[in-house]
Amino acid sequence: MQKTTLILLFTAVSFSFFGGWSHSSDSKVVNVCEYDDLNSINIVFAGDIMGHMPQVRAAYNKETNYYDFKPCYTYLKPYITAADIAVANLEVPLAGKPYKGYPNFSSPDAIFDAAVWAGFDVMLLANNHAVDRRSEGVKRTISKVSQQSKFVGVYLSNIQRDSIYPLIIEKKGLRIAFLNCTYGTNNMPVVKPQVVNRIDTAQIRKDVSTAIARKADIIIMTIHWGEEYKLKANATQVNLAKFFAQLEIDLIIGSHPHVVQNFDYVYKADSTKVPVYYSLGNFMSNQRKRHRNGGIMASVSINTQTKKISKCSYIPFYVHKGKIEGKYQYYLIPTVDYLSRVKFKLNQKQLSIDLPQKADSLLRLFNKDTQARLKELSVKKALD
Repeated sequence: MQKTTLILLFTAVSFSFFGGWSHSSDSKVVNVCEYDDLNSINIVFAGDIMGHMPQVRAAYNKETNYYDFKPCYTYLKPYITAADIAVANLEVPLAGKPYKGYPNFSSPDAIFDAAVWAGFDVMLLANNHAVDRRSEGVKRTISKVSQQSKFVGVYLSNIQRDSIYPLIIEKKGLRIAFLNCTYGTNNMPVVKPQVVNRIDTAQIRKDVSTAIARKADIIIMTIHWGEEYKLKANATQVNLAKFFAQLEIDLIIGSHPHVVQNFDYVYKADSTKVPVYYSLGNFMSNQRKRHRNGGIMASVSINTQTKKISKCSYIPFYVHKGKIEGKYQYYLIPTVDYLSRVKFKLNQKQLSIDLPQKADSLLRLFNKDTQARLKELSVKKALD
């Protein structure tokens, strides 16, 4: 990933949910986003990139006849570009016009272009909307995504799958394998020879063996599973997570429920902990109900010396549907930065986040709900 140095102007404040604001007179400029720790690799994972039609309309510029989703990332981009590897679940086919929302998506290429611009290196493609636009949608999605990023989970054929799966990325001398699969494709058939990785325990066992044979140091399972809108993982998710740990998988990242689910550990045979983020929730979407109007990015650090996961944390964010500085868009707003009154300085322009009262209240509620659900984890802050 091309690193970008972003400067945050941080005004020191203390905040309490029940006590209000307390401001300090001191401020300082802090470079928080460019670092190079040779002993650590940081990976961030984002949940579901959706393309509901209100989002598509918000991104359309009549003057240019072009779709621009880049403003969505204005406030979250520093966390993405700071990572050594950034991964997101692309839950929409890039099947071309006519663009459609739920239930059979086809989104403008610009929704993917903006994610790459924001810093994402890897797109997860195995999800229940992978074949919404049939065989041609799969072909076009892979064609577009492969031009700008790595991808995993969906393939043109078994020959392609066997040649590049598991996806292995080498960083700082460490080889990291990414697995990706889904519970299903909404009863839409996968047209052969195309392949969408399914939750097939026998196949997953083989895939882990392949990763080990290809000298992977860390194996990560990214999986589309669980029940929509349920705030806690179900028994099937828990049992699968335990199975993955017994296969020597080191980290499990879940998506699909469209809400943030609980975090937990499962254990390998030697009692090594395996972190499980059961669901990261929505990333970009038009879902506005409680728990669905935001999500988290998982932030995971791997020690390059021990080849073990050294830290797990998360970045909670709220999706604001509305205007900021006069521009209407779906903005991903890191809740802790907002509540701490962090101000972003991009291209010599200071950007503040001032939300209307209703949106402010919804952001605070989302942040409170999420931190209560993930009390075992620390929140990654702008000054970390």
